Amino acid sequence: MNFQLPRQFTLPMILTPYDGLGDLKQHIKKFRSIMIVNGASDPILCRYFPSFLDGPVLDWFCSLPADSISRFQELAKQFEDHFVALAIYLHDSDYLTTIKQGPQESLKDYITRFTKVTMRIPDLHPEVHFHAIKSGLRPGKFQETIAVAKPKTLAEFHEKAKGQIDVEELRQARKAERSVNSKDDDKPRDSKKAFKPVSRYESYTQFNIKRDDIIKEILNSKLIKPPRKASNYPESKGIDKSKYCTFHQKHGHTTDDCVIAKDLLERLARQGHLDKFIAGHMQKKVTSTSDPSAAGPSSKEKDKTPAQPRGIINCISGGYAGGGHTSLARKRTYRAMLKATDAFKGPQPVQDFPEMTFRSTDFSHTDTNYDDPVIIFVQLGDLVVHKVLLDLGSSANVLFFTMFKKLKLSSNILQPYHGDLVGFSGERVPVLGSVWLQTTLGEQPLFKTQDIQYLVVDCFSPYNLILGRPFLNRFAAIVSTVHLCVKFPVRDNLVATIHGDLHEARQWYNTSLKPIKKNNTA
Repeated sequence: MNFQLPRQFTLPMILTPYDGLGDLKQHIKKFRSIMIVNGASDPILCRYFPSFLDGPVLDWFCSLPADSISRFQELAKQFEDHFVALAIYLHDSDYLTTIKQGPQESLKDYITRFTKVTMRIPDLHPEVHFHAIKSGLRPGKFQETIAVAKPKTLAEFHEKAKGQIDVEELRQARKAERSVNSKDDDKPRDSKKAFKPVSRYESYTQFNIKRDDIIKEILNSKLIKPPRKASNYPESKGIDKSKYCTFHQKHGHTTDDCVIAKDLLERLARQGHLDKFIAGHMQKKVTSTSDPSAAGPSSKEKDKTPAQPRGIINCISGGYAGGGHTSLARKRTYRAMLKATDAFKGPQPVQDFPEMTFRSTDFSHTDTNYDDPVIIFVQLGDLVVHKVLLDLGSSANVLFFTMFKKLKLSSNILQPYHGDLVGFSGERVPVLGSVWLQTTLGEQPLFKTQDIQYLVVDCFSPYNLILGRPFLNRFAAIVSTVHLCVKFPVRDNLVATIHGDLHEARQWYNTSLKPIKKNNTA
C-alpha cells in the first residue's frame, strides 16, 4: 500500500500495545479514535496498526501476505476473526462476588478497584452492584456499621462509605505526622515509657507444674495460638537474656512475670481446660464480675457430612454451668459453693439492676396462652437467627450443627469438649465442641451484645438455638411464660422487652412432637 505521510502527523504513544489479553474490540476502537483525532487517514491506520501490537499478535500481522490488505476495515475484521477465540474478556456480574477487600486495603482503594470492574460490565443491575460491594467488605467496624444501618440503595452505601473514607484518611495523616515526629525525636527508644499490662484477676490458681511447661503443652495441643509476633520480636540493646517468656517466645521477662500469660492460664483454668494441672487445688474465690473470652480463630472450612440424628434434647443438663464438663471440675465447684455458703451467711451485695415488672400491657397476643414456649430471635454476628427457644431448664446454650453450617463457620474453630448433654429421659447426645459467638439480644435502640459460649451438637431439633440459664444470667434477663416475653436491662437503666412469636412457638412445638423417621437398613 503506497501513501504519503502528512508533514504535521505525529504518532500517539498513549495506547498500550495489544498482546492477546483483554478486549480486542476495545483496542481497535481506541486505536481508531486516537489516530483519527491526529488526522490519520485509512492508509495511515493500516500502516501504523502494527506499532500497537505485541507478542503473538504482532507475529500474526507479520505473517500476512504482501498486498493482502487494502482498507483498515478489512484488516480489523481479519484481526477480530483470528483472535476472537483467544481473547480474555473482562468478567460478567458473577465475577463481582469474588472481589474482596484485602486485609491491609483501604476502603477507598477497594471501592475504586471495584468500580473499575463494574464500569466494564454492560447492563449491570444496581442491586447486583450493591449486594456485591457489601459482600466484599473486610470484617471490621465499617462492615458492622453497614449491617446496623442497613442502607437500601447504592447511593446510601456510598454516603456511609464517604464518612468512613474521611476517617481513614484522617488516621493515615495523623500516622504520617507521628512518623515524622518520631524521626525528629533524639531520645532513644528504650528511654520511652513501656506499656505495662494490668492483671485482670485478684487471685490466681496454684498449678502443680511450672507455667512454662503448661504453656508448652497447650501450644503443642493447639488449645491456644501463640502471639502473632512470637519469636519475631526485635531485641533491644541491653536486654536481660537470662529471662525468657515461653508464651511470647522472647527474652526480657519470665513466664511467671508475664501478666498476659498468667491471665490466659487463669481464664483457661476457670473454664476447666487445665484441670489436670491443678491436682486437687481448689480455685480461689474471685470477685471479678466479668470473665474475658476469646472467639475461636478463623480458618479454611472443612466439608463435613452430619451423621444420622441421634435423639431429641428436651431438658438439657451439662455444659459449663455446673463448673465444667469433667466430674472433678463439678465436684470442686460444688465444694467451693458449700464453703462459700458457710463462710458468708450475712446479706451479700447484689448487682444493681433496674426494676423489671410484668403488667397486663405486656400481653402482645389476643390468643389464649396454652402454655406456649417462648420463641424469639437473636443476632449472631451480622446474621439474624429465628426459631430460638428460651429454656430455663437448660444448663447450657445449645447451637445445633445444621445452624452452625448455615452460619458458614469452620469446624476448626470448635474448642474441644469432652462430655455429653443429658436429656429429660436420660438420653445422652455427644457434643462436637464449644464455640464463642457475639450475640445481640434486642434491636436498635434497645439492645445488648455479649460474647456467649455455645455447645454444638448434631441431632434433630425444630429450633436453631436453645438458650439456657447461662445466657439468661449473662444478659440478666427475666422470662415470663405467662406474657410470652423476656425483659433485660440495657444502658442508662432502661429495660428492653422482646415478645415471643406465638405462631412460630406453636408451629415448631408441634414439629418437635412428631416422631423422628429412621432409615431401616437390610
